[in-house]
Amino acid sequence: MKLCRHCLLLFIIFIIPYLSKSYGQVGQLSDSTSRLNHIQKNGVLRIGIPSDYAPFAIIKGDSLSGADIRLGRALASAMGVKPVFVKTSWANLAKDMQSDAFDIALGGISITPERAALASFSISYHSGGKTFLCRRTDSARFSTVEAVNNPGVRLIENKGGTNEAVARSLFSTAVLQIYPDNIGIFNEIVAGRADVMVTDDTEADLKALQYPQLCRSLPGTITKSDKALWIQPGAALVSFVNNWLQKELAAGTLQQWLKEAMLPVN
Repeated sequence: MKLCRHCLLLFIIFIIPYLSKSYGQVGQLSDSTSRLNHIQKNGVLRIGIPSDYAPFAIIKGDSLSGADIRLGRALASAMGVKPVFVKTSWANLAKDMQSDAFDIALGGISITPERAALASFSISYHSGGKTFLCRRTDSARFSTVEAVNNPGVRLIENKGGTNEAVARSLFSTAVLQIYPDNIGIFNEIVAGRADVMVTDDTEADLKALQYPQLCRSLPGTITKSDKALWIQPGAALVSFVNNWLQKELAAGTLQQWLKEAMLPVN
């Protein structure tokens, strides 16, 4: 009897912890590979989009357009599933990612350490940086960082994205105005209710085409950043997305979609 009890004690001390550890590893492996299987089994890829950032993703009424919308649809087709676009916002993007509101997010999302800590990023499909957008009549006035970072300057940014983060970090002396979205914000500058905006160079170039009153006042950029798909944890899903992106980038497909999305259509 004592021998049996001794054997049971040894089993509890040495074997059960090993089994628990092994079980956890199997569970983690299953978790890391199951999302792609789940997507393909259910036939739906949920794609989160802020949908207010042309030329990547923009919504007008019930219509979605932009280079990243085409990207999302093509990716879903490559998976053999249906794309379902889930509306989010820059302010709620991280929260929605954490609550599993979508499988991937796109729409001109910049890679940041804060976002990378929450979920995975694909390989980059676009590189750029922040620059200035202002009225053409003020282009000479806002041609330097020092000129914008001034207490007499009304700097306007959309809420919750990297535009706001860069403005708070580099332009703390300017008067910062936070606008709820990235659509009506440009009319605020045109109407003279704000002076200048820090935004991505791609958007600045597009808005200068769409709004004759606006221009990009800094030829270069004040930051460098890459854009990528933001993906829920899952090694197989990330691998699938990266392999597909590499092929499309090599073929020039994504670059062509962005070029076409840059056409000045209001």
